[in-house]
Amino acid sequence: MKELAEDAKVSIRNVRRDANKAIDQAEKDKVLSEDERDSLKEQVQEMTKDYENKVGDMAKSREAEVMEN
Repeated sequence: MKELAEDAKVSIRNVRRDANKAIDQAEKDKVLSEDERDSLKEQVQEMTKDYENKVGDMAKSREAEVMEN
């Protein structure tokens, strides 16, 4: 279970990396201002933390459920 949770967290981090690259490229292409870039990166980071926490909580819940049975 822990391995699956860690794989999910790695996938989430990969999405964050790709999103940050896209944000940086948009700023380089003058589509975004620096402030917009920073704001978007903060939002991406918050979403990353939220989803990593959800994965962790689900893994703990599932692990407890398995231990009961």
